[in-house]
Amino acid sequence: MISIKNLSKSYVDNSNHQNVFENVSYEFGAKGAYSIVGSSGSGKTTLLNLISGLDSFENGTIEVFNQNLSILSVEERSALRKKYFGFGYQFHYLLENLSIYENCLAANFGIDAGYIDKTLKKLGIENIKNKLPSNVSGGEKQRASIARALSKKPSILILDEPTGNLDQENSLVVQDFLLEYAKTNNSLIIYATHDVAFAKRADKTLNIIERNIVQE
Repeated sequence: MISIKNLSKSYVDNSNHQNVFENVSYEFGAKGAYSIVGSSGSGKTTLLNLISGLDSFENGTIEVFNQNLSILSVEERSALRKKYFGFGYQFHYLLENLSIYENCLAANFGIDAGYIDKTLKKLGIENIKNKLPSNVSGGEKQRASIARALSKKPSILILDEPTGNLDQENSLVVQDFLLEYAKTNNSLIIYATHDVAFAKRADKTLNIIERNIVQE
């Protein structure tokens, strides 16, 4: 489903040139859970952005459903994301003028409203569905962001530190739900995390070491 071949990526900051990935190749399966680990600044978030077409790269290819991202236009990459991807980020990006429920609905107007209610309940936030993001906690926003990402039933779910702001109890609720979602929906979930225990629960764990991807 996602194929990375001979990928190289770098950033130029003022006069500094930083290589993030060098000649990296990896194949993600069509379904299952993949965790991405590595030290801070190793490139975990960059990898998520690259495979979803949100960032560019210098060399190599990334193919999603046999579509080469490097030759797609901005509009074509956007359409690809809309069709296949769901996203959950550390900073939530919820629309502040919409309720939690409306945020989920806005992600996909064609979705069954009952499915949203079911997802909110499984994540333990059905009681805040009518509240604005400004009136809920950081952990609740994080779970709402995940619910929104899932509201369109994506084939590929990209998550950056999905349990980073949660206490242990709620973290386990989210972990169980995400891993079960991957199994029951035959979907691909790729998540970056600093939580070693959560990382080990994935079907495969990828460690970013010295500008390369190493499967543990």
